[in-house]
Amino acid sequence: MNYNFSLPLAANAPKITEEADSGDSGGRVCHENLILADTQDITHIKLEETDDDDELAERYAAAIDAAKRKANEKALIGAVLSSEDCAAEEYDCGAFEGAVFDYLEKMTILRDLGADIIVIKNNSRLWQMRAAVIAGVQAEIPVFITVNADEDGKSENEVDYIAALITLQSLGASAFGIYSTDGIGELPELLHNILPHAEIPLIAVGNFTELNEYELKFLSESGASVFINTSDVESAETTASILRNGSVFDEESEKDSYAAAVESEVFFLPDNIELSEPVECDYGMSDDLIDMDDENINSVCIALHSSDDVSLLAVNSNMSRLPVTVQANDATTLEAALRYFTGRLIVDSRCAVERDELEQLCKKYGAVIY
Repeated sequence: MNYNFSLPLAANAPKITEEADSGDSGGRVCHENLILADTQDITHIKLEETDDDDELAERYAAAIDAAKRKANEKALIGAVLSSEDCAAEEYDCGAFEGAVFDYLEKMTILRDLGADIIVIKNNSRLWQMRAAVIAGVQAEIPVFITVNADEDGKSENEVDYIAALITLQSLGASAFGIYSTDGIGELPELLHNILPHAEIPLIAVGNFTELNEYELKFLSESGASVFINTSDVESAETTASILRNGSVFDEESEKDSYAAAVESEVFFLPDNIELSEPVECDYGMSDDLIDMDDENINSVCIALHSSDDVSLLAVNSNMSRLPVTVQANDATTLEAALRYFTGRLIVDSRCAVERDELEQLCKKYGAVIY
C-alpha cells in the first residue's frame, strides 16, 4: 500500500532559494515544506564505531531536533538513509532479510523520534530498494526512493530506472526520485520518459541552487513534482536538503503500469499472455532463462515446489529476457517467491492457492495476477 501524506504546496513552486523571503512568508524556510534531517552519515559512524543502539538513537534524535528547529510549523520532517546501510553487496535471501531488518530497526527509531518520511538516497541495487520499501510498509512510514541513473536510465549496477519505478510503486513506495549521474541536463528527458508510467509522485534530485526559475519550471513540466536540493551547506543545523512540491503530478491521469520487471528491463504486458511450459528450478536454470526465446510465448513460467526453488529463482531471475510468471504449490512458497524476486512478478492464477489468499499476497507484494 502507498501511505497517504500531504506536502504543503510551496508558494510559486518550484522556486528554490537559499535566501530569506520578505513579507509575511515566515522567513528563510517559507518554501521548504519538508526538511531532511542529516541522518545518513550517523548510521555509517555507528556501524564503524559502536554497536550501541542507544547511541544511534541519541545521534538520530539530535539530527531530528536540528531539522525541527530549522522547519516552519507546517513543514514535515524527513530522515535520510542510504542503500550503503546494507552491508551486503551480493544478493541472496539471507542478505535480503538482513537488509529489511536493518532498515526496519532504523526506520522505527526515526519514526518514533518524529520523522514523517524516510528518504533512501542514491540507490543502484534494486534488491536493496525493495528491502527498504518493505521495511517502510512494516514500520508504517512513507518511503521515498531515489535512484542514480545515467543518460540511458541505468544505474551503475545496470538497474533500469523504469523497471525500478514499476517494481517499487507496486510494492508500496510513496515517491520515486532520479539523480542523474550525467548532470541536471539529463533530468528532463529521464523524467519525461518515466512520467507516463508513474502512479506516485516523481522527485528530481540535484544541485538546483544555481538554476533559474524557468529551468526549474521545465523540470516540473517534465514530470517532477518534488525536488531534493543537494547543494552544499555550511553548518550542521542547515545540512538538511530541501524537498519541494512542484504540483504537476496528476493522480487521475491514466498510467501505463501494467507491466512486469526484472532488474535490467521492464516488460509492458499485452492483454493475452502466452506462457511457456513450466520450467523447473535447478542449478542450470540461468542458462535455461537466457535461452528462452520463443516467438510463440511472451512470458517464461517457473514451477516452484519448495523454498530451495525460491532461492534459485531469486538469484537467477535477472537472467530472463522475458517477464517471469510463477506457479506455486502452496501459499508459503508463493509468498517467498513474491518477497525475494528482484522485480515485479506475474502469478499464474492456476496456482494451488485459494483465490482470496492469492489476491491478498499479490496485493501485498505488487504482483500481477494472470
